[in-house]
Amino acid sequence: MSMATTMLVIKPVSPLICQSRRARLNHRTTHTPLHRVMTHPTTCLGSVAPSATKSPVDDFDPELPIEEALTPPSSWYTDPSFLDLELDRVFYRGWQAVGYTDQVKSPQDFFTGRLGNVEFVVCRDENGKIHAFHNVCRHHASLLASGSGRKSCFVCPYHGWTYALNGALLRATRIKGIRNFDVKEFGLVPLKVATWGPFVLLNFEKDVSPAHKVESDIAAKEWAGSCVDILGNSCIDPSLTYLCSREYTVECNWKVFCDNYLDGGYHVPYAHKGLASGLKLDSYSTTIHEKVSLQICEGGSAGSADDFDRLGAKALYAFIYPNFMINR
Repeated sequence: MSMATTMLVIKPVSPLICQSRRARLNHRTTHTPLHRVMTHPTTCLGSVAPSATKSPVDDFDPELPIEEALTPPSSWYTDPSFLDLELDRVFYRGWQAVGYTDQVKSPQDFFTGRLGNVEFVVCRDENGKIHAFHNVCRHHASLLASGSGRKSCFVCPYHGWTYALNGALLRATRIKGIRNFDVKEFGLVPLKVATWGPFVLLNFEKDVSPAHKVESDIAAKEWAGSCVDILGNSCIDPSLTYLCSREYTVECNWKVFCDNYLDGGYHVPYAHKGLASGLKLDSYSTTIHEKVSLQICEGGSAGSADDFDRLGAKALYAFIYPNFMINR
């Protein structure tokens, strides 16, 4: 069995962000507004006390002991404005795993993706350097590329503006006579990119300069915290190769999907009897790090000679905040 097949269970769930927006919008008629304005009764001399605003964030008390804690309020799962807050505070800050190095293994390789409402493209130029950009033309914001494959340049399908794989604008059509047009100011907008093991990481922060080279180890530590060494020793074998992608549409808020994953051995005996039969659930353990939750379980009795689904004596499930899972 080749090492490549183990990559089948290493999957990002970034597309769920888009689906979570659809789930929220389906509940638009019942959501709680992000800001509820309360007008106080009139005081003496007809003056009115200042309005007070309250956010759904205020409905949750993180200081409660775990024995008394409640789940977040329903507005956190149904309010579109709360998803906008999560995108800004959670997904557009720090590093996110978006693909695999094998997808841009050779010069002119590229792949595209979307996180929230940000379209991106990752490519390798003719000199072997990996770049990442906002996947929109600087002219009328048309998408430049879709899917994955090989390109020698990116050509806008709307007006034909053409960009090099390093982001530089090569050709702007029918701009003769336009004054004060500097071609150097209209290259693709870059994103900060790094690689670690078989993964490509992007940073969507607006105030982060992508000009200087990012060291892989630094990006990995920012992404996975102190757990990066544990993952590097037991999960992330650099020799793993990309095999395929499978995309599933899940009609739920993204936190519901993550909660299901983090539920660990609780639901496995009831919802996944086949999986449970291959695990010693009494040995199930969960270790929480600052950015990673590690769930480990001993394997059960060895399968038949024709059972190629699982290898090794232990099952390891790593959740990297906020939405990336690694199954080994």
